[in-house]
Amino acid sequence: MTRCLWFFLPVILLSFSVRIAAADWYEYQSENFTVYSDVSEQRVNTLMRDLERFRRTALSFTGLEEVPENAKLRVFHFRNSTDFVKFSGDQKIAGFYRETWQGPVIFSRDGDHGIAGSGLIFHEYVHHLMREHSAMTYPRWYAEGFAELLASAELRKNHVLVGGLPEWRLSAWAKDAPLTIEQLLSPPSLAAASGHDNSRYWNNYYASAWLLTHYLQLGHNVGHPDYRTATESYLRAVAAGEDPVASFAEYFGKPMAEVQREILAYMRDDIHRHSLAIPEYSYSIPRRALNENEHLFLLANQALDLQKSSLAMEYLQQSEEQSLGWPENLTAMAVIEAEKGDFKFGEKMLQDIGDFGLVSHLTAANLSRYYLLRLQALSKTRKWHEDDYQQAEKYGKLAVEAGPNYLPSYRTLWVLYQLKGESESALQIMLSAHHQQPNHLNLNAAIGFYLAHLGETALAREYLERVVAWSHSQDLRARAQKLLESGH
Repeated sequence: MTRCLWFFLPVILLSFSVRIAAADWYEYQSENFTVYSDVSEQRVNTLMRDLERFRRTALSFTGLEEVPENAKLRVFHFRNSTDFVKFSGDQKIAGFYRETWQGPVIFSRDGDHGIAGSGLIFHEYVHHLMREHSAMTYPRWYAEGFAELLASAELRKNHVLVGGLPEWRLSAWAKDAPLTIEQLLSPPSLAAASGHDNSRYWNNYYASAWLLTHYLQLGHNVGHPDYRTATESYLRAVAAGEDPVASFAEYFGKPMAEVQREILAYMRDDIHRHSLAIPEYSYSIPRRALNENEHLFLLANQALDLQKSSLAMEYLQQSEEQSLGWPENLTAMAVIEAEKGDFKFGEKMLQDIGDFGLVSHLTAANLSRYYLLRLQALSKTRKWHEDDYQQAEKYGKLAVEAGPNYLPSYRTLWVLYQLKGESESALQIMLSAHHQQPNHLNLNAAIGFYLAHLGETALAREYLERVVAWSHSQDLRARAQKLLESGH
């Protein structure tokens, strides 16, 4: 089957080129965002200026330092809704946010709604900002409440309003009263909260966290006590290990029940939106035309991250043979086939790839992955092929050296070393990756779980605590929490 795919590739390319006629794709760069899009330049510029302005709003409101992130957020902005739905699987949404091994990504589609006000996307981006700009690990109620608070920001012509009720939480109090402060500080166990029937509870949790955070940050503007300094001291104490419920009165200067009554009064009468003078983003936004193979590779990579290998292959099969970017796309196809246990396509690829001489970090990463998959397939039969191991290691190291910010290269290398039982080498690669992107959720999870597996309980703790604090996956958080509670 794979051999047929190889020999009839030109025919497949021709058929796809007729069926999928796309506009030109461009890469746009602002200070803090990269956008890939086939939408008009004017509309992409508007989108990027909104993103930059929202980012400045978040940092201004928090008082966090204005420094670049370790990983620039990327946006894939689609002109065609049908193309967008291939990734989202849902034609009703305007966009979504994902944490990937290649960094944070937003997928969005063009339309009159724009991305400004896409609260659920901005909610996740606030988490990213807080991790990048603050060394502190926040309790869940504050991290979620603060993200909700900023995500509902309204970008006006001369100012930005922060503090409006998140539209996506309007249903939270239709049947339920807001959770109390104590309920927010002590949510149910992760295991108990993992079922699908708890969506109503968590909707209320997020809305209630928004209300508490709103009051602590903005209540002073309408005559309530100013709790901002007390909140900061309390959060630091909780991060240092103090009991969140028992220490509350100490830092806020009054019993929790009294603050609860203040919040209910605030909710009834005084909800305040705060205005910030955030100028529009005025810097130029250069763009670069993507060649056909480059834009197909980018889309295929994102499809693979979403576990849509058929969609990834659909894009890659449109590649232009022998054109710039062909080695990256050819090796990516070989990896997809190898993931399915078919290595024949890859064997043909290996015969041809030598003609290209020096390889890019993306090609090297794909070659390393391909050899690792061959080795893993052999290891299932208790065989070992040293040449495959050496090739996987060689290309993995080349990929890391040529593209030090590309985490998939590191991931292949540490899995390779784990497969051979070289735990020290695996950990060294993991920590090298962590040095590049210390706030990467999946990377912290990988390190924490591996250290726990090795019995390095003390070293695993800080990574596992980040997973519990950062992850929205109930399963991942529960797994990390269980290790923490069992002594890891």
